[in-house]
Amino acid sequence: MAGRRPKPTALKVIKGTARKSRLNKNEPKPEVVSSNARCPEWVNPEGKKEWKRMAGKLREVGLLTNCDITAFTMLCQMWGEYVTGTKTGEPVSMAHVTQMRLLAGEFGLTPASRSRVEISSTETNEVDPWDLL
Repeated sequence: MAGRRPKPTALKVIKGTARKSRLNKNEPKPEVVSSNARCPEWVNPEGKKEWKRMAGKLREVGLLTNCDITAFTMLCQMWGEYVTGTKTGEPVSMAHVTQMRLLAGEFGLTPASRSRVEISSTETNEVDPWDLL
């Protein structure tokens, strides 16, 4: 797909740039992770620091959902590897980082890629807040 990657709908709403005519009406709406979600034990120490720093912020704005845990964990692990590599002088392979990012995007595991995914809602009694405007 050519052009810019779409921004997550939640981010468009927060920034005030969401337009009803340009939103994906069938965008998946996974459940936001609970506040007691924990960073996996295998994540390196610097990655765990990043998890603790960002998880709550992303959860508050609805950008960290149950579908995003894997991608967010990879991001934290990659950040930890980058920080560790920078401290020790060993650079992180950008090819490895790029491959994981692309894989997550292909499966709609990031908020931006999820806005391109369309699913049909089976519930007909769902009220769309945009219809109220």
